[in-house]
Amino acid sequence: MDTEQEPDSQPARKRPRIDLGVGERKRGKSMFGIVLGTLNKAKIEDKERNASEAAKKRQMIDQRLQAKLRKETDSVRRSEEAKKDRNAANRKEEELQLKDSIYKLRRTHLPLYSHFLCTSDDIQSIDSMEDQPSSITLLALPTRSHPPPLFYLPAILTASQETFLEKRTIKVKEAAESEWSTFRGERTAGIDEIKELRLRVADEDARRKKEKKDETEADEKIHVNKDEQMTSDESKPSESKAEERDSKTEEKTEERESKAEEMEVDVSTKEESGMRADDEDAVEY
Repeated sequence: MDTEQEPDSQPARKRPRIDLGVGERKRGKSMFGIVLGTLNKAKIEDKERNASEAAKKRQMIDQRLQAKLRKETDSVRRSEEAKKDRNAANRKEEELQLKDSIYKLRRTHLPLYSHFLCTSDDIQSIDSMEDQPSSITLLALPTRSHPPPLFYLPAILTASQETFLEKRTIKVKEAAESEWSTFRGERTAGIDEIKELRLRVADEDARRKKEKKDETEADEKIHVNKDEQMTSDESKPSESKAEERDSKTEEKTEERESKAEEMEVDVSTKEESGMRADDEDAVEY
């Protein structure tokens, strides 16, 4: 063998390294630090903004809950007061009805009893009756005893009995009228108090009805807004789909037009090339 063939492979070339100076490196690090600082600053600002918005939302929710709690507490308190007023008015009305029946009965029946003698009467004390200003003793029925007291009227009265009955009848009638007039004033005041209590209860009932009506209207508005939002959300995809269809049709038409233009250009180029070839052939010939 005279000569040995040299290998075709050549040693791998090393990639040239760019020699950056110290200033270039520092500048690159500083730029990288500025970019990182900007990104970190934006991230921190975003967190603070989200935190502030969340805090505002929490504050608004707390305020709404507190207002709702105050409203419910006030409503419960008013309801309890209205219930107490209703019960007080009913109790007062029952008491007045009972007293009215009692005083009417005393006014009509006690003067009738005064026309009769009772086994417990002391006829000899007729002169001392004028010194008794209180009507309680005159209108009081005889106390229970054994034997029980009896009312009677003799066929023939003595002079002392007639005088006793006449004076007692007059005094009992006057005492009954005085007692009735006193009760009438008490009854008028009680009726006014009952009317006031009933009026407060009616106002509270009207307020509760109005609150319920406002709540129902608010709920209806919320439902209407939700329905409108749902319909708008449903209509948005259809609109977007229509836009996509329009854009696709436009793209297709543009593609067709571009293809037609390319075909025209190809045809014209082919014609030109054919004409040039004919010219060259004609020259050579």
